[in-house]
Amino acid sequence: MRYLRIYLNFMRFAASRALQFRAELGFRILMDIAFYAIFLGFYKIIFSHTPSLGGWTEDQAMIFVSGFMVVDALQMTFFADMYHAFQLLYRQGALDHYLTKPISSWFFVGFRYINFASLANVLISGGILTWAIAHYHGTFHWWSIAVYLMLLMCCAFLYFLVIFSLLMCVFWWENSDAMMAVYFEGVNFASRPHHIFKGFVRGILMTIIPFSVYASVPAQALFEQVGWSSVFHVIGVVLFFLGINLTLWNLGLRRYASSLG
Repeated sequence: MRYLRIYLNFMRFAASRALQFRAELGFRILMDIAFYAIFLGFYKIIFSHTPSLGGWTEDQAMIFVSGFMVVDALQMTFFADMYHAFQLLYRQGALDHYLTKPISSWFFVGFRYINFASLANVLISGGILTWAIAHYHGTFHWWSIAVYLMLLMCCAFLYFLVIFSLLMCVFWWENSDAMMAVYFEGVNFASRPHHIFKGFVRGILMTIIPFSVYASVPAQALFEQVGWSSVFHVIGVVLFFLGINLTLWNLGLRRYASSLG
């Protein structure tokens, strides 16, 4: 409960900052609407030439794509600002401020930065997902939809864990810009159904570099009316990267040269 109260305070401060820059808020919304339109249009073009993609129909692909957009919107809202701030904190020795607080420094750094302006994107992408599910030629049990939404939230957290693990390379290499650039190029794999990949590549994308877990595996669980193998796969990968994250954080702090001397 203590950490929940702290996080709610983080959100309150983020909301106050966002309302001070309303023009930026409006611009972000318009920019993301354009992005969503282009993204959906790309898949509409694909399905004008083929009846299925990776074994999924157009209705299924629309759910998958809109689910990916929800994951992206969640991580942009609740985690992305941290990606830009962390290296600066490290280089300036400003991590001292976080290390001296009577709470987990990993939690403080990882969850402190919330972009409230991107919350509108969560609502927009959520609306698109609702539309895609409503227009699906079939029926879903309410509990399968509930599990699917839970998995999307888990995958947004996984997105954060993977990137934070890469960012912590600064403790050893002083800079992780190149790795982050490669990673964000690789995220394009997350917007493709996992069935189109085969063999070794598919195995890597489902585990070590879990791009296909972000949206494709939750969608598979939904289409199977709660496919428990897919559910446990998502949970297992999240726990795996959480362990890596906490281990790297503790090891990195041992190398951190505090500005306090």
